[in-house]
Amino acid sequence: MRRETDALVRCLFWMVFIRYAREDAFLRRLMNCAALCVVAIVLVLVLIVCINSTAAQEGYFGHSHDDWHHGFYSTLNRPDGKGSCCNLMDCRPTSVRSTDGRYEIKKDGRWIPVPMEKVIKKAAPDGGAHICAPDSSDTAYPADEVFCVIMPPDT
Repeated sequence: MRRETDALVRCLFWMVFIRYAREDAFLRRLMNCAALCVVAIVLVLVLIVCINSTAAQEGYFGHSHDDWHHGFYSTLNRPDGKGSCCNLMDCRPTSVRSTDGRYEIKKDGRWIPVPMEKVIKKAAPDGGAHICAPDSSDTAYPADEVFCVIMPPDT
């Protein structure tokens, strides 16, 4: 019974507050400001989600690696026989496109040609493209070095 009473009291309070807020210019401005703040917070959260999903499709080193490592990346072996595709951070989701009859894949935000000898004939659980490659800024490898590429099934 106490919960119902508390809810009723809160409801009555807000009804009275809103009634007076409509009559009082200061309270009306205060409510408008609060509404604007809520809208701004929602927009910021949406922007954060959009930026994170975009980064995943740009093939940036280390992005979303942990989400896929144990169930998928750790099972991949390099087509050249030099061991595993994944060195704990090398693999990540990315985007792929076809241009002039050849495929390109995003690596660290840049489109590079897909080396067909590096393509693994295995579908990713999400059906998307994935790349296993060192960071483009790693001076131990050429900038376009790729260990493995997982193409979407429809390519």
